[in-house]
Amino acid sequence: MHLKSRSIAAKLFQRRNLIALRELALREIADNIEGDALEVGNSAAPYCNVHERVLVCVSTYPNAIQLVRRGARIAGYMHAPFYCLFVNDPDRFLNKAESLHIEACERLCHEFEGQFIRVSGQHKAKAIADTAKEYRITQIVIGESQRSLWKFYYMDL
Repeated sequence: MHLKSRSIAAKLFQRRNLIALRELALREIADNIEGDALEVGNSAAPYCNVHERVLVCVSTYPNAIQLVRRGARIAGYMHAPFYCLFVNDPDRFLNKAESLHIEACERLCHEFEGQFIRVSGQHKAKAIADTAKEYRITQIVIGESQRSLWKFYYMDL
């Protein structure tokens, strides 16, 4: 009987189980701290950013659908709110295929219970940073640039 209880304890207290338990405890504490700060009306509450929030930046490139799925999966693992962002360049009109692609990204975002955000701006990095600050984002998922590295390096010369 004594050996059997030791065997059960050894299985229960495996490293991976302890790590998962630690992560759950830290998330619970973080949620409580953030909730208390917001409830009290603490002036630091907008900057109290202990709960994870995931933002996926989508574009007209075909890999955007995969990014939405990946971001939703990450948000699911972390039990985090999920957002998708599309930055529309006001100087560029989307063709029909591009518009349909962005609409498909939006539908998929909503299927994963996310919030789809559209902003307009010529400076995509600034728009992403402003959105991340406004929504207190902790994780940003951005796809690979379709621009050739050669063009990137030689355009600046």
